[in-house]
Amino acid sequence: MATNISQAFNEFRTRLEINDTLQMAITEHHKSIRNWIESYEQNITTKLIGSLQRKTRIQPRTKDIFDIDILVVFGKFLPCRFGSRGVFPDEALNKLDEIMREHEGYEKMNPKKDYPTVIINYADGTKAELVPAYIDFIDEPKGRGYYIPKNFTEWEKADYDYDAEYISNKNKECEGWLIPTIKMLKAAKRNLFPEMKSYHLEVLATSIIPLLVEYYKSKNFQFSFHDLAYGFFLIAKDKVLKSCSIEGSKSPDASVYMTYNQKQNLANKFSKIADYCKSIIHLDGRDGIEGWKNLFGEPFPSYG
Repeated sequence: MATNISQAFNEFRTRLEINDTLQMAITEHHKSIRNWIESYEQNITTKLIGSLQRKTRIQPRTKDIFDIDILVVFGKFLPCRFGSRGVFPDEALNKLDEIMREHEGYEKMNPKKDYPTVIINYADGTKAELVPAYIDFIDEPKGRGYYIPKNFTEWEKADYDYDAEYISNKNKECEGWLIPTIKMLKAAKRNLFPEMKSYHLEVLATSIIPLLVEYYKSKNFQFSFHDLAYGFFLIAKDKVLKSCSIEGSKSPDASVYMTYNQKQNLANKFSKIADYCKSIIHLDGRDGIEGWKNLFGEPFPSYG
């Protein structure tokens, strides 16, 4: 419950943080899996990736499945030499599936192959998605980034570590406004535009929010998270139509999964959301709180 916009957004920010019970389950699951895989073969390493690595994950709703993304690195991805054919993606995925099935407990959980991952489902509403990978020693800078399966026969690049560090640095540059705003936008995504992938939203927000913060500070404007949310949708309605990548990253365009028509539909949604934000941006009390609750959904507190 909250009686003004400032209280409401402070409470909202707190509610989006992963609670202790879920955090304990996440830690237990990923440590157990990683310990097993790394003990199976000496040269295999693992790490958390995805929104847990980028620190942009939010508390799931009651019936949501929580994904734990784990990268399983088998070694270096090198140019094929004369007389050798290299490793195919399906071989890497099969190897990872076999490793998990060698463990009696995980075998009973029936690992599922789903490109580019091997999935382990837990009874507590979490699942681990394991991604086989090789370190990129082909493209400059060599030794940074990974090759992961795109399908049965093709690899694609992913620059997980660079992307996470880039977002973290942008968050520091704008004095901690970026990551909490991303989390709030992800709550709005669940409520109003679930067709957009989280990584796409994060990259788009990273290209917009720091510039908004810089602008507001240069003008000595007072601003808060609702101003950043409004500013995001106002700018993103046009920017979402374009390619979306982190500067200097080897990762593919974050919007590549969308057709132009799908982007146009998303742009139309963002335009309507921006108009809605404009209509409530100056409201406070009951009207303001309930207005923002309509945008962000259940995690946002009610008036009272």
